[in-house]
Amino acid sequence: MLLPPPIPGSVALHQLLVDPSTSFHTRNLTDANAARGTVRTALKHTTKNANSGQADWTGAARALQEYLGHLVAILACVEADDLVLRTDPVFFQWRGSLSSSPLRKGSQRVALPSLHAELTGTLLAYALCLANQASSLVASLGSYEISASVSSAAIGVHDETINSAADTLCRASGVLMHLAETVVPRWEAAVGTEALRQRPVEMTREVTTALAKMCLADANLLAIRRLLSRSLSVAHSTTTPGPPLPPGHPSPSLLAKLHLHVYTLYDEARTLVKTVSSSTASGPRSNLTGAASSSGEIVLPLRRYLSDGRTLALALSYKWLGVDAGERASPPATGDALGYLALAAQELDALGDKDKGLKKLKGFGKGREAGKGRKGKVQEERESTEAFRSAYEKVNDTVHFQPIPPAPTLQSRLPSGRAALAPKAFSLPPPAFRPSLGTGARPPPPHKIPPPLPPPVGLDGMGGGAGGDDSSDDDDDEAGADDATQVGDYFGAGQYF
Repeated sequence: MLLPPPIPGSVALHQLLVDPSTSFHTRNLTDANAARGTVRTALKHTTKNANSGQADWTGAARALQEYLGHLVAILACVEADDLVLRTDPVFFQWRGSLSSSPLRKGSQRVALPSLHAELTGTLLAYALCLANQASSLVASLGSYEISASVSSAAIGVHDETINSAADTLCRASGVLMHLAETVVPRWEAAVGTEALRQRPVEMTREVTTALAKMCLADANLLAIRRLLSRSLSVAHSTTTPGPPLPPGHPSPSLLAKLHLHVYTLYDEARTLVKTVSSSTASGPRSNLTGAASSSGEIVLPLRRYLSDGRTLALALSYKWLGVDAGERASPPATGDALGYLALAAQELDALGDKDKGLKKLKGFGKGREAGKGRKGKVQEERESTEAFRSAYEKVNDTVHFQPIPPAPTLQSRLPSGRAALAPKAFSLPPPAFRPSLGTGARPPPPHKIPPPLPPPVGLDGMGGGAGGDDSSDDDDDEAGADDATQVGDYFGAGQYF
C-alpha cells in the first residue's frame, strides 16, 4: 500500500539557531538548508506523482537520508553549545498525511515544538518512502509466477526483486520501531504530552508501532511469495489447483505457520490503530499506558488495509493447515482437513464484499488493474481451497469416514506463528559535520601562560553557526519555523531542544 509521507514546512535554519562564533557554521547551516529544501521538493514531487506511477521514492529516501546526516550534526552542535537555539522551544510545521483530522478541519500543517519534532517527521517520511519504494518495485512485477510468458530464468530474476523489496520493508520496519521506542518517547519526555495534543496521530508511539508491524507483515508476505514462486509456476503450467502437491512444494505446515505470523502482525497493528482512533474520537486521552495525546484518527483506507490483510492471512493459514492434514499419510486426518478448509472458505467469502479494501495489497498493480488483481487473488484462493476440499471430501466419504471437528476445536489447535523475516535495526547516519572542537577546524583560544600556582584558563567560546533560507519553499506552502532533532547516545536524551 502506498502511504503518503508527511511533508515539512519551509524554514531558514539561521532564524532558529545562533552561532556564537558568528561564522564557523555558516557553510554548514547553508548546506543543511539546501538538504532540507531537497527533501521538501522530493516529497512534494513524489506525492504529486504517486498515482501516475512516476514517483521516485528511491530518490526521496536518498534525500531524506542525506538530510538526516545534517540533522544529526545540528543536534550534536546544540548539545555541545556550539549552536544555540534562538527561542525555547523552537517550532517546525509538518503536514500530516495519515490522519483524517486535517482533511476535516481544512488545516494542512501543524506547528510542533522542539528539534525532536523535526527528527520524528523526517524519520517517519524516510520510513514511508522506503515502504513505498518496495511497494512500487513489487507492483511492477505483476503476477509473474502464473504468467505463461515468463521464463524460468526470468522467474529467478523476479524472485531476487522480491527479496530486495522484502529487505527494504524490513529496513522501513526498523526505522519505525526506532521511532516508536526511542525518538517519540524522548520527544514526549522533553516537551510534555500536553504540548503535543495537536500532533498528527501518525506521530504517536502506537501508530508508529502499528506501521512497523504492517511493514514487517508485508515483508513476510513477500518472503512467502518468494518461497512459493517455483511451485506456483509448476502448478499453473502443468496441473489444476488441488492435490497432490507438486514435487518440491514447501511444507504446508510451514506455510500455515508463516501466514499465522503475518496474521498476528496485522492483528496487532489493527488493534493499535483502532485504540488510537477510538480514543481520539472519545476526546482527550487519559494516558494510562504512557502514550501521548494527538489529533485526528488514521484514515479509512489504511484501517481497511490492515483489516483485510488480517482476514486474508488467517484464511490462508486455515487453508494450509487443511492441506497439511489432508496430505498426511499416517495417521490420515481428512476430517480435520475438511474442517480447516471450511474455515478458510468462510474467511475468503468474508472478503467478497470488501474487495475495495484489498485494492492496495502489494504486488498486484495499481488503480483499476489493482482491483482486478485483488479480486483475482481472492478468487484464485477460493478455487484452490475448493479443489482441495472436494478431493479430501471424496476420500473421506469413501475411505476414512472421519467426523469433521467443530470450528472451536480446530481453532484451539492452531500452532504458533513463525517469522520468516525480522526488522532490520536502524541507527542514525554519521553527522555531516561536527562541533568546532570536535573537528579541530577552529583552534581554541590561546592559553595565557600562567604563573605556577594559578590554574590555566579553561577553553570557552565553542561556537555555532548561521544558516540560509530554504531554497525549496513553494508558494503554496505555509512557512514553518523549526529545527531538527536527533536522538543519540552522544547528546542529552530528554533535554528540551
